[in-house]
Amino acid sequence: MTSFFMAGSDLVQWEVTALGSSGPYKLAVHHARGTIVEYFTTTAAALSREQEIEALFMASCAPAPATAWAS
Repeated sequence: MTSFFMAGSDLVQWEVTALGSSGPYKLAVHHARGTIVEYFTTTAAALSREQEIEALFMASCAPAPATAWAS
């Protein structure tokens, strides 16, 4: 399974690959600064981790909240 998402202006591609007929499963997330690779016993665990990583990428691209300064 391969897919991608946009994190700001960067394209991030991810894929889950079965390394055997019943696992383990490799999650690879390719981004502008390199690749994250993790291994899981189930596809559900790999997809759950991909969602966590995607949320971190999206949070890192969000603009910082405005801060009101009082004097």
